Amino acid sequence: MYKPKLGSIFSVCNQAVVSTTAGLATTFTGLAIANPSTSGVDLILKRFTCTQTAVGVAGSVGLMGGVGVAAGSLTPINRNLGSGIVAKATASAGATISTPLLIETYGCIGSVATTGYGLQRGIVVELEESIIVPPGSFLASYTTAATTNALVFSMTWEERPR
Repeated sequence: MYKPKLGSIFSVCNQAVVSTTAGLATTFTGLAIANPSTSGVDLILKRFTCTQTAVGVAGSVGLMGGVGVAAGSLTPINRNLGSGIVAKATASAGATISTPLLIETYGCIGSVATTGYGLQRGIVVELEESIIVPPGSFLASYTTAATTNALVFSMTWEERPR
């Protein structure tokens, strides 16, 4: 059975609530990770989470991805806290990306004003290595509706040599 090398698990989280763009937009806001074409590693996804503070519209949350990378403005952390190993992946709360494809949806967002559901429980998806982001590709959060300062996302992955 494969066992990850100590210090090869990373995560990133929005540092405050973010606004999101609707659908498969190329001018994107939310949370994205990108694997530089020269990284020499695959990003093996472990977990995706989403929590909401206040969403004025009903919609779905999921992941989208594609070929291409974006500059990073967020700093991934090594889950072996105190390790000097730095992630090869970059992360951003907003970037211009190539046209993405929807990979999967995982849950709903909404508010009493539009859906009668109120705030939803946080979405925690154990991806169990079911998504691999090779060098030169990205993975980003997806929402069907635009939101304003309402959501916080996180992603956890392993960086595995090719």
